[in-house]
Amino acid sequence: METLLPPLQRGLLFVGVLLLGGILAWRAFIAPEAARTLGAGGDRALGTVEQGFLRLGGWVVLLLLLVWGLRLPVQLLGFRDPFAPLMEDVRFLVLETLWGSVWIAQGILLIALVPMFWAGASAHGTVAPRVQWGDPDPPPPLPWRWRLLGGGIIGVIATVALSSHAMSVPSNRPLAVVLDGAHTLAAGGWLGALTLIVVSGMGHKAASPEVQAAQFRAFSPVAMVSVGVLIFAGVLLSTQHVMAWENLWGSPYGRVLMLKIGVALGVMAIGALNWRSGLPRMDSEEGRRQLTHRARLEITLALVVLGITAILTGMPLPEITPL
Repeated sequence: METLLPPLQRGLLFVGVLLLGGILAWRAFIAPEAARTLGAGGDRALGTVEQGFLRLGGWVVLLLLLVWGLRLPVQLLGFRDPFAPLMEDVRFLVLETLWGSVWIAQGILLIALVPMFWAGASAHGTVAPRVQWGDPDPPPPLPWRWRLLGGGIIGVIATVALSSHAMSVPSNRPLAVVLDGAHTLAAGGWLGALTLIVVSGMGHKAASPEVQAAQFRAFSPVAMVSVGVLIFAGVLLSTQHVMAWENLWGSPYGRVLMLKIGVALGVMAIGALNWRSGLPRMDSEEGRRQLTHRARLEITLALVVLGITAILTGMPLPEITPL
């Protein structure tokens, strides 16, 4: 249990946070562009998809609350002093450490998100098309409920960064925390949003092929920007964590990091293939089928990356060696 519980808890945390980031990216960037592409009736069709994603978000937050509760015993496994009373360790960890303050803040944010997601899911709405340059009658901005949801989601991602390896770097710690948060948010904008689009085409309430195709096309530029941010932040974070090139192959942390990078490059290659050969064929049924199949493979490999990340974040950083 002591071996399996920590990476399982971290893996579920990463999956849930990426899905929340994907929901935010979908509503802020993908859905408005898809509504513009679809034209008349697209706002109502995407409003139905939005309602389903809000309901899914509510379940994700409930899962994250369970994971949040598990974080305390997991943290105690590495913190526990066998010669001190258990409650004394719990009180010190929760009330007198930065980790405890961040953990409490994360729980408050997750509790606040639950009614916000479920309230949004109970009211059917529409998605306004993206504003066009020079539009004399621009659509309304992002609704207030989505602004509040977005702030809560970004807050949860910030708490994950504040309890990550970014807090262990010897210098430029604020920059490392910002990069870690940007890395997670970009992963949500890419893999979380992709998962949602694939899910929207499944089940008895699946979006029509036209609606799903419009989402995939609107997703493409968001994915490219997200991957760029992901690579930029990931490279800088890796240099801060590894500190010396020889630590990449000369330390357990570095070797697991290289494995993660290798699988992540495979995920990016599949995404590039979908962008280059899948999107132009989205208008045909066979093209949609192949793109969706490759997207599912992309998501499956991304889960492998998250599993490796869950192991990696539980490993000690290499000893500091000047570059």
